[in-house]
Amino acid sequence: MRKPIFLFVILIISSLLLGACASEEEKMIVSSAEKFAANYILEKYGVTVRFKEYKFSPPDLSNSLGLHGYIEGDKKKKVFVLVNYDPLSVETLSLPEGISKKPNSK
Repeated sequence: MRKPIFLFVILIISSLLLGACASEEEKMIVSSAEKFAANYILEKYGVTVRFKEYKFSPPDLSNSLGLHGYIEGDKKKKVFVLVNYDPLSVETLSLPEGISKKPNSK
């Protein structure tokens, strides 16, 4: 009777440890993607953004992450960026009306 309980406890502990590792990896991916996207928008469009939400695409479809945020100073001006995190690149970008590329950016 004690053996199944012991195995169950071991299973729960190992699940928690593996979950914590995945969580740290996820945090690193999100942090890198946010920095990359914010720098991309600043360089290409000259505006500073803040991200407040993210959502991973299903891993069997792509290595991408959707970032939702706003233009710094005006939370009503919404921003969406779909970032491929392996390797880092911007797949899709949605900015508020009136924001255009800087003349010297490619």
